[in-house]
Amino acid sequence: MDGKAFRRHTFVATGPDGGLTGFVTVSRSPWNRRLTIEDVEVAPGHRRRGVGRALMGQAVEFAREHGAGHLWLEVSDINAPAIHAYRRMGSPGAVRTSRSTRTRPQRGNRPSA
Repeated sequence: MDGKAFRRHTFVATGPDGGLTGFVTVSRSPWNRRLTIEDVEVAPGHRRRGVGRALMGQAVEFAREHGAGHLWLEVSDINAPAIHAYRRMGSPGAVRTSRSTRTRPQRGNRPSA
């Protein structure tokens, strides 16, 4: 990636009234030319209207402009709506699902009352 001094960058989407409809935050790792998509959020009332796709498009274009070798996106394996959305968008980078860990009290390990 080029030597420009950014580490993190956020793109925002706004509606006709100027209100925030979504954002995507990216960060770079110069040593491996990776652009990581850190966070993608679209307001509930604006989902399934192309806002997420447009934001991801901005991230992809930004990666190209700054010489990224690849994009990285990680999502929890229990976040089915996000996984579905990323797959529907064609996964513009490496999409990795990470296993979530939930802790539940085991039988016999409950605190005494």
